[in-house]
Amino acid sequence: MIKSILLALVILLTVKEVNAQVKDSLLKIYNEKSIHSFGNVFIMGSQQLKFRDLKSELTSPITKPLYRKSKANLTLTWVFTTTAIAGLVTGIVIRKNSPGWANVFSVAAIGLNLGSLHFRKKSTELVDRAIWYRNKETLFNTSE
Repeated sequence: MIKSILLALVILLTVKEVNAQVKDSLLKIYNEKSIHSFGNVFIMGSQQLKFRDLKSELTSPITKPLYRKSKANLTLTWVFTTTAIAGLVTGIVIRKNSPGWANVFSVAAIGLNLGSLHFRKKSTELVDRAIWYRNKETLFNTSE
């Protein structure tokens, strides 16, 4: 009876120690390998990453297409924003000679800017999803 109690106690302490080691190793991986996003800046461990630096981190079959779609949406955001700025500048320049066309360019620029907001939001959602999958794969050593 005493032997079985001692055996149960030894097993319990061993399991508790193993769980503590697993938690410590997960915490270490989380602190050093997981990526956190803060706007357009990304942090991995103590290293700051830019969006383009994520390409080398998001390489799994799930995260790579998400990164590519996010990058495509970000490119569309840039195109829409640049075109909107050009439209506003054109509207200001021609305002004196053609006020009607100036208003058309201004309204078009506002529409393009709203379109760029949609693509920026979609890009952020996609890269956040890719980072979430990548962190999951890194922490739990899975690749779906």
